[in-house]
Parts: sequence; structure tokens; C-alpha cells
Amino acid sequence: MRTRAPFLFGPLTGKAKAALAGVLVGFTGLLLGAVFIQPWAEPKWMFLDALTAAELSGDCCHVYYGSISNLGIMLWSGTAAACLIAACCLYAAKASAPALRFAVCASVFTGWLALDDAFLLHELVLPSLGLPQALVLGVTAGLALLYVALNWRLILCQEWWVLALGVGGLAMSVAVDQVFHSLSPVLVYLEDSAKFFGIVCWAGFHLMTVFLLLTELLTDRQGARS
Repeated sequence: MRTRAPFLFGPLTGKAKAALAGVLVGFTGLLLGAVFIQPWAEPKWMFLDALTAAELSGDCCHVYYGSISNLGIMLWSGTAAACLIAACCLYAAKASAPALRFAVCASVFTGWLALDDAFLLHELVLPSLGLPQALVLGVTAGLALLYVALNWRLILCQEWWVLALGVGGLAMSVAVDQVFHSLSPVLVYLEDSAKFFGIVCWAGFHLMTVFLLLTELLTDRQGARS
């Protein structure tokens, strides 16, 4: 028998919202701040992906190349893996359709974003195969809209503003890249700082939501046994 829709965990209180926002902004700010103030390396090479940094720096190679980019890919991949595990657990437990659909969609779409970021699919690989970058970005935007269309009710019952912050950061990163097409340090800092903040918020929303869905499922099962 399927459980009810996974809407038990509603929005957080005001203090909890402030604490969550503080964690997201604080973690991102501290990490990026450390990159900017450290005296050993040019921050630009830490923001760009390692391959681009090695190619453009003229000084190949250093272990810190692409460090922020690599951390972002780790967050994408970890979030996709966590959502996939949650989807398997929800399926095995015959959880509600909205919960299972959300976990599956989050895993698949985040996995695609991880692959795109790790292998420069929309920047290099797919354009080299004849697919324009604008088309690939358009398809990704379409997948994002499909993801929201399939899961908007559940999203609005959770901390949707965290997801909105993440999407805003990622959209700003793409806009800077598409409008300026520049590797000047200031624009690299702006583009990749917004991207990393977006990834942190995206990961935070999805990890928190699948945790709550699994917690609710466990609570329902324990209640049914008592």
C-alpha cells in the first residue's frame, strides 16, 4: 500500500530559514573568500576547469588548477548519487508516486549536469560533433522546466527558495558566459562564484528534501507498526 503524498515536512520556521541561508551563504563565502585571499596562486586558475587552466596559464601543471570547478563537480555527483539511492529506497518501500518521481528526476537531471560540467559537453564536446552550444543549453533549460513541471507541488511544499537561489546563481553564471565570452579575471570570478553558489544551493535543496522524504517514510512505517 502506498503512503500518502510526502508533504508532512512543510516550510521551516523563520529562524530555521535564516540558519539554513546562513549555512549556504557562509560556506560558499568562506570557501571563495579563502581562494581570493590566499597568497600562493592566481584565483583565476582555481576557478576555471583544470584542462582550461592548464592550457591557458602557460605553466602546466599544478594540483590547484580547477579546484573550485572540481569541488562543484563533486557536489553535482554526490547529490545525483544520494538522490539515486533515495529513489531506490523509496521504490523498494513502495513510497508515494510524488516522492519517487522527485528522487528519480533529481538524480537523472543532476547526473546530466555533473557529466556536462565534468566533460565540458556543452562547451566543447557536443559543439565539436555539430551541435551548437546554444542548442545544448536550450535542451538543458527544457529539461529543467520539465523537472519543475513534474515536481512543482512537492518542491513548493519544501524549501523551494533554496532551489530558486541555486537556479538563480546558475542562470547568472550562464548569462555572464554567453554575454561576455571573456576570460578576464573579474568576469571569471563573477561567473564561477555564481556557479559555485548555485551548485551549493542546488545540492543543499535536494539533499535536504530526499532526507526528509526518507525520514517521513520511516516515520510512517514506524507509526503503522505501533
